[in-house]
Amino acid sequence: MRLNKMYLDGALKTLSERREQNKRLENTRRSEILKKIPEYEKLEAELALTMNEVISLALDKSALTEEKVNAAFEKNQAIRQKMNDLFEKNGYPADYLEPIFTCPKCRDKGNTGSEWCECLCRLTNEMAAAELNQNAPLAKSRFDNFDLNRYPDETPKKESVSPREIMRDNFEYCKKFSEDFRGEGSGVLMMGSTGLGKTHLSLGIANVLIKKGFCVVYGSVPELIRKIQDQQFGRADGDILSLATSCDLLILDDLGAENSTDWCVSMLYEIINTRQNRRLPLIINTNLDFDELRDKYQDRLSSRMFSMKILFFEGYDNRIEFSENFKQ
Repeated sequence: MRLNKMYLDGALKTLSERREQNKRLENTRRSEILKKIPEYEKLEAELALTMNEVISLALDKSALTEEKVNAAFEKNQAIRQKMNDLFEKNGYPADYLEPIFTCPKCRDKGNTGSEWCECLCRLTNEMAAAELNQNAPLAKSRFDNFDLNRYPDETPKKESVSPREIMRDNFEYCKKFSEDFRGEGSGVLMMGSTGLGKTHLSLGIANVLIKKGFCVVYGSVPELIRKIQDQQFGRADGDILSLATSCDLLILDDLGAENSTDWCVSMLYEIINTRQNRRLPLIINTNLDFDELRDKYQDRLSSRMFSMKILFFEGYDNRIEFSENFKQ
């Protein structure tokens, strides 16, 4: 995955800080053990001597015998057992003084010898996502400030439920979606007119998942497409397309507001199709209805959207109501 060097440098800096933090914790634990179990240091010295004996035997082929090797091994094991017994007696796990790594796979170095480690890729993704999300109204769009009272409680003619009941179900579904999220699945298609809370509930989900440590990318489709286009044609650095197709959750807001070009539709197809093939969930928000989606994106793309969980949003434009109340 190609990433802006700024993100890579930032991720490597974070790994360096983790190593330093873990080393301080190791030193703190060692000081604690030596203070509480002073005899442990003597056993450490004895263990070092047995290790030197084994090395000396390996280097001196003439003195190397099976009996001597077995004796050195048994002595080594006996000392280790004494150490473990001391730890157990004093309420410590046997690995209390082992080296500490946030990522045991790469030992917090960022690579496994032959390739970049998953932890480094995740860090770079998170940093890139944070930059993409910086203009998203995350702080204002939470589950705890979603007001169901803004939706009419009256049941329209020929309908069996009120807009408030529909939105209550949508609200509960989104909360459960964020609670049960495991980073796989098809996702959600949110449909409805402007100002009915699609963005609010999407970002409510994002807030919960970001706190859980998931990599979430939010973007209005026109802005996201523009940035991808700038990068594809060399006008900007980075690789938002790879991030969009690999993050834990992608939120595509305001689908249908972008320019209707073959290139845009092709790019949207690549993003949505790739994520669905990888079973990576996404949330799509649109003001378009079924017929408009079919006309704009044809069956090849619209059928993929319709295979997702569909939430219909009902009510009045809350942004207009908020604006009118503000004027008063």
